Amino acid sequence: MSPAPRVILLDSCAYFRLARSIHPLLAESFGTPPRYSLFVLAVLDDEYLTSSRLRNKFEWVNEKRYVEDRRKKRYASKGKWAPKADTAFSFLAGYVKHHGLLVAPEDLKALAVGFVRDIPVVTDDRNCRQVADAHGIRCWGTLDLLKLMVDCGRITVGKAREVLLYWDHENDLPMAKPETRKRYADLFGEHCPI
Repeated sequence: MSPAPRVILLDSCAYFRLARSIHPLLAESFGTPPRYSLFVLAVLDDEYLTSSRLRNKFEWVNEKRYVEDRRKKRYASKGKWAPKADTAFSFLAGYVKHHGLLVAPEDLKALAVGFVRDIPVVTDDRNCRQVADAHGIRCWGTLDLLKLMVDCGRITVGKAREVLLYWDHENDLPMAKPETRKRYADLFGEHCPI
């Protein structure tokens, strides 16, 4: 029997940033056993359906192939983990309110799951990262995930460059352009293509 996959949870922004360029994004695990497996929370669909801004910016999200990909990898806390995730969510929500941070409830739920299950959460949101840093939640950026995918043979470095060029074209870089260039160069050991 093969070992359980190593779970990586994407927040909504990370999913929107990656899913169109790397398809299928979630259905295919990667790496050597135990393989990495990408998941999103089911609330991502609720967030998308209730936000006209997201529906307008990411109209492709409701296309059948993307819906099917998400359906295969929806992460849910079950059993003893569900109340623990709810408690963590409440605590993190209190922290967010106390510090005047803007964090979408859906992303806070991802952080809560990451906290109780000790799994990395992929997010580029600065406020989410602040919450994660303050509570010891493993937090990766989308560039970190791209590098892992390259290292594990899930995508090529050429595909990573293509994704970065797409983000630049869409004005959707994970951080300011100078920071993105530096982070890319640090991770990939090559000149950033943007």
